[in-house]
Amino acid sequence: MPGFNLMVTHEPGPENYRYVLSILRDILDNYVVVDAATAVILLRVSDPYKAVEVLKQHRDKLNLIYRIIPIDTITNPYVEDVAEKSAELAEKKIPMDKTYRVTLRGRLYWRETRMPAHSSDAVKIIAEKIDRPVSLTHPDYVVYIRSVRLYHRRRVATITVTEPDNILALASSKP
Repeated sequence: MPGFNLMVTHEPGPENYRYVLSILRDILDNYVVVDAATAVILLRVSDPYKAVEVLKQHRDKLNLIYRIIPIDTITNPYVEDVAEKSAELAEKKIPMDKTYRVTLRGRLYWRETRMPAHSSDAVKIIAEKIDRPVSLTHPDYVVYIRSVRLYHRRRVATITVTEPDNILALASSKP
């Protein structure tokens, strides 16, 4: 799987991309740009959660950035694979007495048919595998899944299981 562990989404446009990169260069010590698409930059850093903490301290400079998301794992964009990996991560990271919600951005597919899955069906399958209480309004943890196109060809699904404040959401308060 590709070697990135931090996703930055930003205002579209080539000037904005260059501006966001210059801001990241000023704030982060050591990173590698693995890929970039329209309004998405995929980075490799030594510790994605620490990078989010560092970037939070510079909120005033991040005006063109929508979200900064640490990534726990990357898998194929199939509902079945995402559900399996999400359940494994949730088992390790979410205490039994804590609640969670699944947030899905982008398109996932059914492994057998390669047809697109409806978002609500995908979320339902993923949530069924996680043995923790669900809270849609005030979850203790978020299972954040995002489908991205890598190198303008291959689609992958990124999975993050974390407390909501570890995803820096600047454009809205929702991760």
